[in-house]
Amino acid sequence: MTTAPRISICIPAYDMGGQGADFLAASFARMGQQSLHDFDVVVSDQSDTTDVAQVCTDYSDRLRITRVDYAHGPRQASANTNNAMRHAGGEILKILFQDDLLAGPDALTKTARAFEGTAAWALCGSAVTYDGQTAERAMVPRMHPQIRFGKNTVSSPSVLAMRRDAMLEFDENLIWLMDVEMYHRLHITHGPPEIVPDVLVWNRLHDGQVSAGVSPDLRKRELSYVRDRTREDETWGDWWEYRRQRLKAR
Repeated sequence: MTTAPRISICIPAYDMGGQGADFLAASFARMGQQSLHDFDVVVSDQSDTTDVAQVCTDYSDRLRITRVDYAHGPRQASANTNNAMRHAGGEILKILFQDDLLAGPDALTKTARAFEGTAAWALCGSAVTYDGQTAERAMVPRMHPQIRFGKNTVSSPSVLAMRRDAMLEFDENLIWLMDVEMYHRLHITHGPPEIVPDVLVWNRLHDGQVSAGVSPDLRKRELSYVRDRTREDETWGDWWEYRRQRLKAR
């Protein structure tokens, strides 16, 4: 009987304009340097080529990698991430987008440590990188009620980890607000997160990011959708942030 790993790293992957395989290989290389070894990797692959699959094969002698073909699934990050989580067996599910990186060799050790108490979910500090070698603009995640409307003081989904037995799935109706709506829902369901202030993740900035192509119409649709689902508990501050984000979407 195989024992479940302490952490499953859940990666939604796709071709990413030809860059996806290279980004994934860079991420795998950093995983191989981790001080915590009790982890596996689940890659949900929506690629139209075999490049991502080849990278998974290339690193299979160094990492425990399960690649799941999800080419038939909805082509959006929320659905692809959910599929990776559904196939993960670790005690802790650590989200890591394909183009992002673990910041240092103790990233998984510190992630696991965040769950030594009773926390159902955790957020870690992050920074941004343009070249995958250096990082800047470090930030410590901070929750607030208006986060669901796009005032993101947490960062990308790559800073998120949750216990498998407390797992929530991303709302597959959302693209732009998929992460902040999830943070809000986790807080409502499980209470405040454990905050790891250390930078454990580097968010890679590049031209191929999904967020770079989000239209004003999509922003307005998602803002209305999220507000409709949470309006029962809406405060004056919530309404003000909703209106502010609507104005920004013009």
